[in-house]
Amino acid sequence: MKRIRTHYENLQVREDASAEVIQGAWTMLARKWDPDRHPGQRERAERVRRIIDQSYRVLADPELRREHDAWIRLQLATLETVGPAEAKQDFPKPVSAPGATASGRRPLSFALITVAWVGAFALMWLLFDDYLDRREFPNRNLVVEYGAMDELVLRRNHVGHYLAPGTINGEPVVFLLDTGATQVSVPAHLAESLGLHAGSRGRAMTANGAVDIWHTRIDELGFGPFLLANVRGHINPGMTSDQVLLGMSVLRYLEFAQRDGHLILNLPR
Repeated sequence: MKRIRTHYENLQVREDASAEVIQGAWTMLARKWDPDRHPGQRERAERVRRIIDQSYRVLADPELRREHDAWIRLQLATLETVGPAEAKQDFPKPVSAPGATASGRRPLSFALITVAWVGAFALMWLLFDDYLDRREFPNRNLVVEYGAMDELVLRRNHVGHYLAPGTINGEPVVFLLDTGATQVSVPAHLAESLGLHAGSRGRAMTANGAVDIWHTRIDELGFGPFLLANVRGHINPGMTSDQVLLGMSVLRYLEFAQRDGHLILNLPR
């Protein structure tokens, strides 16, 4: 069966995703593909960003989303019930303009072939990029309501890290769980958008040595089924990625164990 590409796939969410999940996915992807963050591949980042923004415009509008859902159902029904030969006959033959010749139609055929190849390459790139994202962030589509359960299972990525989607003060973030970190460490370029205020200055030890940081308090932090308030953290200007280190100021409230490439976190009994 032929595969169709939907706006849900572009935002990497399920078709029954809530408006909040869709907005969070768009925020994370838009931040990831900000052209200013890809100076060496700006054209590619701008192209991906346009796709992401268009998908969000459709899915964020209830009426446009209903139309998109109806289009998906129609495409699936057509592909299931109409064979390739029948499907080809359903399309009318192109009608030439008065005076057109066979040679005059060749540029149009060439243009259609070119568009088809460009579309095929674009789809291959999107699928390959999606594969790389799954290797880097296998838990990216994890959606668990706060308080729905008392256990969270995370899958390790290809470099041995555990990443989890979550929120800080209601804003979506990606957490990198780090038992070697004392507190939650937030990249300085994310602090303002997350509603964090820089407090007293301090020093913290990192893999690259000691760095200056600003202490802060996180009003609300959530990931998986866990929701914590008034969490200690710091703002780190030395961090360039969008990942937030989730340290022991949060993990000390949980029981956790590793098993077969998975990290299992539980509320203490």
